[in-house]
Amino acid sequence: MKKPIKYTIIAIVVLATILGSVFYMLQPQVVRMTEMRRRTAELSFTEQGVVVAENTMLVFSTVHGELSELYVREGQYVTVGEPLLRVDTTALQLQLMQVQAGIMGLEAQLANVDVEDANARRSLETSRTSLRGELQSINAQAAEAYRGFASHREAIDEQLRVQQILIDRHYADITLANENLTRIGILYNAGIIPRVEYEGAQTAVQTAESMLESARGQMAIIAAGTAQNSAEHFAGIQASLEAQIEGINRQIASDRTTAARASFESLIAVEQANVARLEHELKNAVVTAPISGVISTLHAQNTNFISAAAQVAEITVPGGRLIEVYVSTQDVASINEGDMVGLTLRQRAGDVFFPGDIVEIGDTAVIRFTALGVEERKVNVRIAPYALGDINFGIGYGMDVTFFIYREENMLTVPRTALFRQDGADMVWVVTGGDGTAEARSVTTGMELRTETVILNGLSEGEFVINDANNRDISHGTRVRAE
Repeated sequence: MKKPIKYTIIAIVVLATILGSVFYMLQPQVVRMTEMRRRTAELSFTEQGVVVAENTMLVFSTVHGELSELYVREGQYVTVGEPLLRVDTTALQLQLMQVQAGIMGLEAQLANVDVEDANARRSLETSRTSLRGELQSINAQAAEAYRGFASHREAIDEQLRVQQILIDRHYADITLANENLTRIGILYNAGIIPRVEYEGAQTAVQTAESMLESARGQMAIIAAGTAQNSAEHFAGIQASLEAQIEGINRQIASDRTTAARASFESLIAVEQANVARLEHELKNAVVTAPISGVISTLHAQNTNFISAAAQVAEITVPGGRLIEVYVSTQDVASINEGDMVGLTLRQRAGDVFFPGDIVEIGDTAVIRFTALGVEERKVNVRIAPYALGDINFGIGYGMDVTFFIYREENMLTVPRTALFRQDGADMVWVVTGGDGTAEARSVTTGMELRTETVILNGLSEGEFVINDANNRDISHGTRVRAE
């Protein structure tokens, strides 16, 4: 009796197991699924921007010097032409006085060019007259030499007398040459004449000194009692006098004033230009506002010295505002002027969202640093917000700027995890029929968003797609139900 009971119990257990397995197999798989609804498909990124004035002007100083007076403060409204600050002009005034004194000196030298030239010519003409007189005397003595002197001693005395005349002449030549060297040296040091002319004047002094030494040597020979042949002696003296007269003639005929005058006039013109520059700087020692507006930044308040071409202030014209943001060089190619962006103003009472348009994209990347100090290359982008109504924000406020790389209305999208590849085609599991059966269907995909993919063909609004394409419990015909 015991065995039949045992077998009965075993049969019941087996039957229950079979029935349970069949029941489990007939139950639909529980899956996550997404209903196809048309919506706006978009791919975006967000950067932190800052509100700036639409019209801002930087103010610079055109002069440098110690800050004498500061007339304004940050946040103050100023009108065009209103003084902002004054630069001390003591150094500029001293420079102006120095330049003006230099001009007076140059003008005096210019006026003295003709006077010096006239004096030099008179001196040369006097020397030439003297030399001509000596030449006539030598010519007369040479004629007399044919008749001979009464004695050897008389011949020596006469040669000594003539030689002394030559020595005196050489002294005069040295004096004249030194005066000429002094005058030319002044012109050379002022940069008016070339070095070669200055060196020529030095050579003239050396030549005159050499001729003096030679004449002295000849005087010593004559004094020793050795007289030259009278004809030879007078011929040498005549040649020397004629050469000196010819040299003086060339100096008198030469034009030595035109170049000097032109050089002085050129130097005066340069210094007059310096006067005009200094007077202009003195006139601009007071920096004024180029436009009317609010002083948003006043750099000059933190220094006691103003440098030329240094930024001293920034004036903002009240009214128009823009949002300035820096975009990575990796993303800037995906945006264009005129594109719409989303703007978010963070507030404790609740964030405010409103749109804007890209009005300017810079063409140069600059280095920016993240909060962690990481260097990035970014491009400046300026955004114009739409009509703001009651939204209130000021210059310097922070603003989140959302850029849309892709944005299309009325598009179907599926989770990217719902897609799988089969025989080179993109596929999804679609739930069909009243009993909820899984069916593999080929689809045409479009833009890949961050977590979804746009479906161009293959699905209709209202259909359901299984989210996890890699679920191994799903196959064609598998019954499914939503979680």
